[in-house]
Order: sequence, then C-alpha cells, then structure tokens
Amino acid sequence: MAAWSDNIRKVEPYVPGEQPRDTDVIKLNTNENPYGPSQRVKNVMMDIDTLRLYPDPTASALVDVLAEYHGVDPSQVFVGVGSDDVLAMSFLTFFNSDKPILFPDITYSFYDVWAELFSIPYERPALDENFRLVKENYYRENGGIVFPNPNAPTGIYEDIKNV
Repeated sequence: MAAWSDNIRKVEPYVPGEQPRDTDVIKLNTNENPYGPSQRVKNVMMDIDTLRLYPDPTASALVDVLAEYHGVDPSQVFVGVGSDDVLAMSFLTFFNSDKPILFPDITYSFYDVWAELFSIPYERPALDENFRLVKENYYRENGGIVFPNPNAPTGIYEDIKNV
C-alpha cells in the first residue's frame, strides 16, 4: 500500500477569493457583468428548446469566427471551457521539462495549482516595489515563462517594449 500512496499527487486546493453575500456587489476580479445579458442573448434564451441540447463540444461557430477575424485557419484556433481549462491545456502542452517554469510571485493563484498538479517545477520571481515585473529575473535557464498581462491581482499591464 505504501508504494501506491507514493504516487498520489499532493496538491494544495485552489482557494477562491471572498464571495460576498451582498448581491449589490459587483466583483470585477471575477469578471462579473454589472449590466446583465445583452438583448441578443435574451432573444436566444427565449428559444428555450435549444437549451435542452448539449452544446457543440468543438465550439465550431466560435472557432470559425475567431479564425476569420484573425486571418488564420480554424485548425489554428484553440478554445476551452473557461480560462482555467485553457491554462491547464497550456501547462500540459508547453511545460514538459525538468527545468522550472517562471511566473511572478504575486499573480493568479491557479498557476502554482496547475504546476503542482502536473508535477511541473516552478519558481516565482518577486515583483518590484511597484508590483511590476523585473525582466532581468527571467533571464535564466527555465522550462517556460508565464507573463500574465495584465497581471492579476495587480491589474498592471506591461507594454511589450518593456519586457
């Protein structure tokens, strides 16, 4: 039994931010919409019969529109079920090395959850006193770099010319 338990991943669970009970609060950090759905969404929802159907798992309508907008082939577009799904697939796809990936010490708290879950070594270089990236901290051997832009929870955008 000991050998089996050695293979169980030890992962710290994700702890979401505060969930206020006051429904008059709009949580911008979780992308809550203060305006509600658009009239077009309301119109689609009126066709309630379509809601019984499982959604297109390939999101082909979305993929086609995104591909056309960006001038690429639909096979070059990847969509997921929310940002965490896209991040998980990115971590699994691109970070497959014994070298640590790098991401800021103050950032979206799910990066280290994915790294630990997928047994990806990581390091978190500190932000400066103004909560900005210190680009020189990333000039070293690594297994990949995550530059969140804008960075959460700071909300600071880094111009590509500065990175």
